[in-house]
Amino acid sequence: MALAAFIIITEIVFVYSTVSAGMEFVLSSSAMTVALLIQLRFGMREGTPTPADIVVFIFNWLFLDLAPKIQLLSVPGTLVNTSTVVAEQVLITNLLCALFIVVYTVAYALLTTRSKVEKLGPAEAGFTGSATTPAPIGQVGIGVTVFICVVVVGALGWTAYGTHDTPGISPKDMIVKKFLLFLPSATLLTVLHETVRSQRKVLFSRVCVLLLLLLLVAVTENPLTEKRNGLGPIYLSLIFILFELRLRSQNRRLLLLIASMVVVFPAISVFTHNHQQILKGVDFSVIVDTLKDHYFSTHYDAWANIYTTVEMVKRQGIHWGQQLLGGVLFYVPSSLWHTKPLATGIAIGNYLIANYSMWFTNLSAPLIAEAYLDFGTIGVVFYALGLAWLVARTDRFAAKGRKWSSFPLAVYGAFFLMFALRGSLMIAFAYGTGGLLAFLAASAFLSTGSRRMGQKYFRQDAPSFLPAHGSMPRG
Repeated sequence: MALAAFIIITEIVFVYSTVSAGMEFVLSSSAMTVALLIQLRFGMREGTPTPADIVVFIFNWLFLDLAPKIQLLSVPGTLVNTSTVVAEQVLITNLLCALFIVVYTVAYALLTTRSKVEKLGPAEAGFTGSATTPAPIGQVGIGVTVFICVVVVGALGWTAYGTHDTPGISPKDMIVKKFLLFLPSATLLTVLHETVRSQRKVLFSRVCVLLLLLLLVAVTENPLTEKRNGLGPIYLSLIFILFELRLRSQNRRLLLLIASMVVVFPAISVFTHNHQQILKGVDFSVIVDTLKDHYFSTHYDAWANIYTTVEMVKRQGIHWGQQLLGGVLFYVPSSLWHTKPLATGIAIGNYLIANYSMWFTNLSAPLIAEAYLDFGTIGVVFYALGLAWLVARTDRFAAKGRKWSSFPLAVYGAFFLMFALRGSLMIAFAYGTGGLLAFLAASAFLSTGSRRMGQKYFRQDAPSFLPAHGSMPRG
């Protein structure tokens, strides 16, 4: 209710301040507010295994509603991406965003009806004590995986430093940074989840393993090696898995994400975008100034880039799936595919450089921009349906919990959605694929010797929630 009231109040202030600019501003902004309120009411479920639905709402609210209102009120004639404000394009942009939100919300509500949620029950929900709890991770598997992580970080960890500021990333860097150096993070999330959920006594050796993995993650995933969109999903997943029982409330999940996006992420940019600050230290006033200016920079250019995409389609026409094909086939090098499309964010940047006064191409390309540029309005509808299916599927995957890596992978994917929604889609595909492969590899390494260990565990130390007749759980 407090969030709904805040959304309504910001809309009233915006309408009052822009009523003289034209009815296009008033009507389209009102449509966005109504769409957001509908999502707030029907687009989130209490008790879902992952916060994916809340991540989608937070993105829509901050990037597509609150930020553009602040920007339009502060600099009425020019957007943060240097585009010139035209009332007709503002109307189309807001209506496209509202359409996307409403279609997503209706589809998600239908895919996650109460009857389907109730069918999950404890056996599918992955809660501790279910009959489908996987066998514990064996000492052999942990030893093998930790050894591999130490070797990888020792051999390749230095390559991660100072490379994330470069404008592009080679296939080799992608494999090293997004797959090999992500192995410690995937392993830590999986082992931590198993430790929290297994209901066994936590041994000193397990604490040492977790601390060692945390140290490896700190070495490979920090402001010197990654930007915020790479660090956020990892550390938010750690918090979510560690305090899962306390974060099952929808309100607590909202508070966690709002605090992260509104306060923590802007403050971290002081370090991720200026490495000298880490060595010299940062004055509190610098952090305060960063928080004030954050919404007026290209960090929140998502709505502005959708606006520019509308103009690009008007002038250049629809691309008919070229951007999507480039995203799906991201791994094909340009040297082999000479007509391979650029990432949509770069394409938008090139357009702004040619027609306005933009000076760089490292821009975002939200999912709505990808959809409209490739397929027009019908693309916005189908991409919204696909997003709703993906969010619902993520929760179903986490609920099954057939492997210890299933839930951590789903949680990481839920937080990664924030980065994927901001785009570009090609980069999201590439980074997401590297993370997925790292989780699969970590799961395979951790399963080494687990069957024998699991049989011994369930035979000698079977917890009380097992069936009385002694049948073995699957896993």
